[in-house]
Amino acid sequence: MQSEYLYFYFKLRSNLQSMKGKSDTVPSQENKQGIDDRHQKIVSVLAAHKVALWEYDIRTGVCSFDEDYFRILGLTEAGVEFSDIDDFYRFAHPDDVSNYREAFGRMLASDTKNACIRVRCVGNKGQVIWLEDNFFSYQSDEEGRPQKLVAYTGNITARCEGEARIRALEERNRKVIEALPEFIFIMDDRFFITDVLMASGTVLLHPVEELIGADGRTIYSAEVSDLFVRNIRECLADGKIREIEYPLDVESGRHYFQARIAPYEKNKVLALIHDIGDRVRWSKELIEAKARAEESDRMKSVFLATMSHEIRTPLNAIVGFSELIAAGDCGEEQEEYQEIIRSNSNLLLQLVNDILDLSRIESGKSENHFQPVEVTGLLDEVGKVHSLKMTVGVELKIVAPARPVWILTDRNRLTQVLFNFLSNAIKNTQHGCITLGAVQRDGWLDLFVSDTGCGMPENKIPLIFNRFEKLNDFVQGTGLGLSICQSIAERLGGYIDVQSQLGVGSTFSFCLPYRADAELEVAELQQPVAASVQKHPDRKRKVILVAEDVEANYRLLAALLKKEYTLRWVTNGREALHSFVRERPDLILMDIKMPEMNGIEATERIRSISPDIPIIAVTAHAYYTDKEQALAAGCNAIVSKPYAIADLKQAIERWINPVPESAVS
Repeated sequence: MQSEYLYFYFKLRSNLQSMKGKSDTVPSQENKQGIDDRHQKIVSVLAAHKVALWEYDIRTGVCSFDEDYFRILGLTEAGVEFSDIDDFYRFAHPDDVSNYREAFGRMLASDTKNACIRVRCVGNKGQVIWLEDNFFSYQSDEEGRPQKLVAYTGNITARCEGEARIRALEERNRKVIEALPEFIFIMDDRFFITDVLMASGTVLLHPVEELIGADGRTIYSAEVSDLFVRNIRECLADGKIREIEYPLDVESGRHYFQARIAPYEKNKVLALIHDIGDRVRWSKELIEAKARAEESDRMKSVFLATMSHEIRTPLNAIVGFSELIAAGDCGEEQEEYQEIIRSNSNLLLQLVNDILDLSRIESGKSENHFQPVEVTGLLDEVGKVHSLKMTVGVELKIVAPARPVWILTDRNRLTQVLFNFLSNAIKNTQHGCITLGAVQRDGWLDLFVSDTGCGMPENKIPLIFNRFEKLNDFVQGTGLGLSICQSIAERLGGYIDVQSQLGVGSTFSFCLPYRADAELEVAELQQPVAASVQKHPDRKRKVILVAEDVEANYRLLAALLKKEYTLRWVTNGREALHSFVRERPDLILMDIKMPEMNGIEATERIRSISPDIPIIAVTAHAYYTDKEQALAAGCNAIVSKPYAIADLKQAIERWINPVPESAVS
C-alpha cells in the first residue's frame, strides 16, 4: 500500500518539476489545486502508517523536512528535532552512528542512489525510536545525474520490538533446550516424527535427517510402537501427560529411554526423551548386589555350620585321645593314639590354611609372579615329594615331555594345584597307579593327574568345585582344595578339566596357555650367566651361600659351619641371586623373610636358571602355608628357627653330599 502511494507521489512531484521547467507551461489554478489535493491525500495516507517524507539535495547537502515530519514519526514527543544529517547524529544511538554514516556514504557513491538504512534515535528521557530510511533519486541534471533524493522514513519501533521479543523468546527456548538432558520429538497422531529439538552437540542413535518425517514404526519395535501410539492418542484425548519407558535396539546394543508425552498443538504431542540407561544399569546392579548379599548371608550361615562340623571333627579326636594319653591308661595303644592325634592335627591345620588361602585369593591380596618354568623338572620335583606318601600297592608314574618345555606362569601356584590333584588322587586310590604328566596341544599345555581310584558319576563332577563339597564323607579333607585350584587357574589364564568314570578312575587336568617363545626368553635369561655359573673344580671345601638379613643369625651359622664349609653372606634375595650367578655355591641357606626380594621369589628366580642347586629354606614362621610355599618355589628342605644344631647339620649334609641312587639298597 505504501509503495503505491509513493509511486503516485513521485509521479506528481515529477510532473510539477517538469511544468516548472517549461516557461510556456503554466498550470491552471484548477490543475494546481487538483495536484495539491492528491499530494495532500498521499501524505495523509503515509502519515497514517507513520511514514514521513524528506528530501536531500546531493549538490548542497541541504535537508528539507516537511512540517509534520517529526510529529508523524513520534519524534516531537521524545524531544528529537534536527535540521540536517550532522545534527541528526546528535540523537542517533551511539552504536548506530558509524553504521549510518557508512551506509549513507555508500548510497551517495552508488549509481542508483537507492538504500534502506535502519537507525535508532534516543529521546530526552532515554526512550528508543527505531527509524527506517528508504532513499530514491527522483531529479536528474541535463546529463542524467541524480540531483536530489527523497526518503520516506518509517517508525518501525513496534516491529523491531516485536522482532526483539521473538529473538529473546527463541534464545530462551534455545537455552532451555540446551539445558535439558533430553531431546524432544514432535509427533502427530499417526506416529510420524515431524520435528526434532535438541541441544547442539547432542548425538542421537539415528541421524536427525532420517528421523524428521519418519514413521516411528521404522525406528522402534512393534511392541514399543504400539506403546507410543496408545499413549499419544490417550494424551490427545484427555490432555494429560503420559510417561513410558522402553528399550531401543541398535547395532551398538540395547539402550533404554523414558518418554514424557505432553499435548502440543491440534493432533501433535511433544515427547521429551531421556536416556535412562544408567538408571536401568544401576537398578540391575542393585538387584544383583541384593541377591549377592542374600547369597553371602546364606553362605555365611552354611560356612559357619560347615566350619563348626569340620573343626569339631578333628578336634574331637585330638582332645579325646590326648586325654587318654594323659590318663596313662593306653598301654601298647599309645603310638596308635599319637598317630591319630598327628593326622587330625594336620587335617585341622590344612583346613585353616585352605580357608586363609581362599580368602587371600578372593580378596585380591594374592599376587601372581610370572616367570619361566621348566615343566619336566617341576614334574620330577612334585613326584619326588609325593612318592613317599603313596599308599602301599599304588604306583606313581611320571609322564614328562621328551624335551624340556618352558612356560611363563607362577611356579608357586602351579605347584599348589598339582599338589592338590595328587593329594586327592592318593586319598581315593587304593590300588593301581597314579600318573603325573604333561602334554602339549594347540597352544595349550595340559598338566594332568590320572588315577585308577573310585571315580565319580558324571552328574557329580560340577559339584566338586563347590566349597566344602565332599562326595565321600569318609575320606579326610576340607572340601576347599578344588575350589582354590579353580580360582588359581582362572587367575593364571587357564582352566581345569575333569574326566571321571565311577569305579574306573579320574583325570584332573590343569590347562595353561602355552607360548613357544617362552623358551626363547629363558634362553636369553640364561645366556649372559652361562659362563659364570660353572662350579669351580679346584675347590677344596664346599661353599654355602647364606641369605640372611639379621647379622646375629649369620654369626650363629658361621660359628656352627665355618670349620667345615666356606660361607658367603648376603642380606637380601636380590644379592643372593647375583651371588649365585657369580660364584655358583654348592648349597644355599635361604631365609624366607628378607627386604627387597624375599626368599620365595629369590628361590623361584634361581630355579629358573638352575634346577639342581640345593636350597634349604630357613624360616622363623613354621606355618604350613610357609612350608608349602617354600617347597612349591623349589626349596629342597625346610629348617625352622630356632633350629637344633644336629637337625641343621643333618639337612646340610644330606643335600650338599647327596648319596648316589646306586648306593641305596
